[in-house]
Amino acid sequence: MAIKITEFTNATISISPTGVQTGNFGILGFLTTEEGVISTAERARLYTSLESVGDDWAASSEVYLAATAFYAQTPEPRDFKVLMSYATAQEASLVGGGHDLLEDLLLITTGAFDVTIDGGVLNIAGLDFSLQSTLAGIASVIEAALDLDLAGTTCTHSGTGFVITSPTSGISSTITFATESTTTTAESLGLLQYQGILADGIEAESPVDSLAVCIAEGHEFIGLVTHKSMRDQTGEATGNNTTDIGDWCEAAKKIFMNTTNDLSSLNVAITTDVGSVLKAKTLRYSLTTFSRNPNEYPSASVFGRAASVNFEGISTTITLNLKQMPTITVEDLTPNEFSILRSKYISAIVKIGKTVNAYTDSRMASGSWLDTTHGLMWLENRIETDMFNLLYQSNTKIPYTQAGINLAIAKLENSLEAAVRNGLSGPGYLPDGTYLPNGYIVTSVPLGDIPTGDRSNRIYNGLGFKMIGAGALHEINISGEFSE
Repeated sequence: MAIKITEFTNATISISPTGVQTGNFGILGFLTTEEGVISTAERARLYTSLESVGDDWAASSEVYLAATAFYAQTPEPRDFKVLMSYATAQEASLVGGGHDLLEDLLLITTGAFDVTIDGGVLNIAGLDFSLQSTLAGIASVIEAALDLDLAGTTCTHSGTGFVITSPTSGISSTITFATESTTTTAESLGLLQYQGILADGIEAESPVDSLAVCIAEGHEFIGLVTHKSMRDQTGEATGNNTTDIGDWCEAAKKIFMNTTNDLSSLNVAITTDVGSVLKAKTLRYSLTTFSRNPNEYPSASVFGRAASVNFEGISTTITLNLKQMPTITVEDLTPNEFSILRSKYISAIVKIGKTVNAYTDSRMASGSWLDTTHGLMWLENRIETDMFNLLYQSNTKIPYTQAGINLAIAKLENSLEAAVRNGLSGPGYLPDGTYLPNGYIVTSVPLGDIPTGDRSNRIYNGLGFKMIGAGALHEINISGEFSE
């Protein structure tokens, strides 16, 4: 037997963990009260095209109308997430997962399973699917058996799985996963714990309640547009929780793409319209767009244009001022009305000259701009992700020495350089007059000045930076002098 070469030399190769990716800053969340498609067990659903939205929602639905405005943009955005807000109490439901094919289910003639609904155990038996021809027909057989044990219990097929629903609603409405009794029917139907999704009943929610649940369940989105019923009403700043949603987005760091149909927005003497109220609150994450048409979703179109920005590219950031908003009706405003909207930080799609219809201005309720707010959200995430990957992907520890601190400084500079490349930042002057030729400057506390407590706890609090925004030109004024 030959002696292996490892007796003389041995090579070991370690593999660094794959780095965490930066976030997706193009996801528009649409908060709706339209029921019948997404259950409380699912709460939200992501779509990547108008066609996929149309597979679930009728063309007349508000979801589809908002998605149409979103996907009509050029370049076409991708991620549209429907978030549910339940204005009425909801029933507990068991949403089944992958189940056997129809031809396999038709072979079941004595099916059985157990499920507990509203505290009572239902022993379902004698299920015969052999005479059915569709999955909906099989659901009707299950429903008939459930109804015998607990009147009003329903079973449907959602297109992806079987859904069993309690006959009651509210917090007293409960349901469990199915369990097997004498057969394997529950598994065949996709109703076991490892297959399905469970949701107990809930009481009626406010929009903010719904948003909080969506976040708690891990549903990601950046922009937020709401169902038209949640917009402010004429002459009422609070409307249907509009300002509450604005406050929530400010704390949750989501961009509230608000639409107002309130004509009092055009009156300089009125300060109770929602645009004025959001401005008075100095909300950095709220953008209000005015429209006389209550059936359109201009804010979905605006975010659709912002969603296409590739922050990792070169010279890719944009201003939303003077952008086209396809499918949205232009506002024929007088110069005075336009001036009033601007004074309230309300944007609109306006007629400019004889041929141009464009969006203006994209100013947030704080007085900042949508592109700045959106860009800084990306930059914060880019810095956090880069720093995490520095620690996560290192095969050996990063020492708490000046050399280790320098690694962190270099990583931060890489993040800030990305902001310069995409156009978010650029050379300029700080408020104190200091000129930053690179658009930023990194500051750090040297190793010798670090508190002993921080070092013993392996925390470095000494890294910071100052940065200049590249801004954008929205108006150009020219004065000239002519002499004969």
